[in-house]
Formats: sequence, structure tokens, C-alpha cells
Amino acid sequence: MGKINLFITEANGNLSNKKALILDAVKKAEEYVFSKLKIDWDIDVVITNRVYEFVIPEDGVGGRTYTSDFIIISINEDKITENVLAETLVHELCHAARWGKNDEWMNTLFDGIVSEGIATYFESEFMKSKPEKQLFLKTVMERSDVENKKIHEELKDQLGNERYDYQTIFFNGNDKLPRWSAYSLGYLTVKKYLEKSGKTIEEAFADKYADFEAAL
Repeated sequence: MGKINLFITEANGNLSNKKALILDAVKKAEEYVFSKLKIDWDIDVVITNRVYEFVIPEDGVGGRTYTSDFIIISINEDKITENVLAETLVHELCHAARWGKNDEWMNTLFDGIVSEGIATYFESEFMKSKPEKQLFLKTVMERSDVENKKIHEELKDQLGNERYDYQTIFFNGNDKLPRWSAYSLGYLTVKKYLEKSGKTIEEAFADKYADFEAAL
């Protein structure tokens, strides 16, 4: 079984009083993900308060997975909680696990939507019994069928595109797309895929992108 190699950026001292919280959150996420997704390699995780461009302001956290064994989590130390940090880690560790077990490139918008849908669905399973969820996850899970249908109508002609407005579609939205549109569509796609296939997310997280096409 692999493990998390944790690196906390502490040079400015700003995270010193959050060290116990960080360690507890990392342990919680590691215990949940590594056994469920059978991760048998080590993953380097950097936690910092130095990179703000992908922090969700309301949640005080954001994450990026760069490879199957390298993740950066950025936090706002004034807002972060143990549950929210663990939730983000679970999402990013799911990305790392998928890339470690499925070497497909994400070429199209559809591929990106499925990738984020898998990690978001896995995150939602982790948070199922927990009352404190990120605004991000609550927004995605509570988006109505009507809203998701509108998102699909707006994006359906772009799903095969390899060039698209990533920031608008995945994060910021615009006058036609709500915030986190691609995550909502991905979450719905994965949910439908699991219902049709009879699989759990642990069984399906490394399935090929093409397997999910019939679910959307």
C-alpha cells in the first residue's frame, strides 16, 4: 500500500498553527482513498497558502493534481477546516489514482468533464454522512435536472472539441453557463453511468472515457 508524502510550506510561519488540522485531514483522506482505490504507490502532496489563483474563496481551498504522484493544495488559513481540507484531498487523490491506473490523455472537453465528474462523485461519497460540505460540492449535487439540461444544451456541440474556454466552462461561468458547469455535467454523467452499469465508483473510476459516452 502506498502513502502520502506530505510537504507543508512553512517558511513564513503562517501555517504553523494549522499543522495539527492539516495532519488530521491528510490522515483522514489517506485512510479513505488509498484502500478504496487500491493505490499502491506514494503520492507527494504539497499544502501551501502561497498559491491563491485556484482557491475557491467561499471554501478557502483549492487543489490541482499534476501527475499520478504530485498534488498541490492551496488553502486560506483563516477559513480552512479539517473536513473541507480532507474533502479536497479526496477529490484530488481520486484524480491521481485514475491517472495511475488509466494512462489515457484528456483530449476533449468530454474527457475533462468525465474526469472531474469521477473525482466529484467520489468526493460526494466521502462526504455523504458529513453535514459540512464545500459550497462547490453542494452546488454541484443540488443542481436541478432542468439546470443540468440547459448546461448540456449549451455545451453539447463542444464536447468533442480539444480547444475550449476552460475557465468559463469549468469554473467561472458566464451569462449562459452557471459556475462549475462542467463539474455538474460530469457528476450527472458519472451518476447515470454507475446506474446503468451497476458498478460502484470504486469499480468504475479508471474506466475509459469512451465507456461514459452513452450515459450523457
